[in-house]
Amino acid sequence: MVLKIPPPPPIANQDPTLNRWLLEVTAILNNQGNIDQTSVAGLPAIATQTDTNTTGIGSLNTQVAALNTQVTAINASIVTINAQLATLSGQITTLQGRVTALEANGVPLNGVGAPAAGLGKVGDWYANIGGGVGARIYVKTGVATWTPFPF
Repeated sequence: MVLKIPPPPPIANQDPTLNRWLLEVTAILNNQGNIDQTSVAGLPAIATQTDTNTTGIGSLNTQVAALNTQVTAINASIVTINAQLATLSGQITTLQGRVTALEANGVPLNGVGAPAAGLGKVGDWYANIGGGVGARIYVKTGVATWTPFPF
């Protein structure tokens, strides 16, 4: 048995807006609650825009996921680089210690003639490369003292 909706009451004839509303409600009920989009002004455009926006949001979500993967990879690289920097920092500290130790050692110097008193520091070596009888090697044994070798 098919149920029929009775005709609108007489008041619908006096108020066209109510009559239109009742006709739309009747149409909805006749379509088992589905709304015919073409019968509602602007609804097809809204539905189309909603579909477009939904597609755009899906695309943006895919892009965000890809960017998150890239950020994760970059963060892993940063961790690796930080570890490498820590290693390099330790190596630099070691080298600075070695340079300091080498600076404390004697330095070989050379020139023609005997070394000047103010040249070098205690522990430095000096070679007189002038040749001849005065050619000697000196070791700085005091603040202003160069001692010729052999002692």
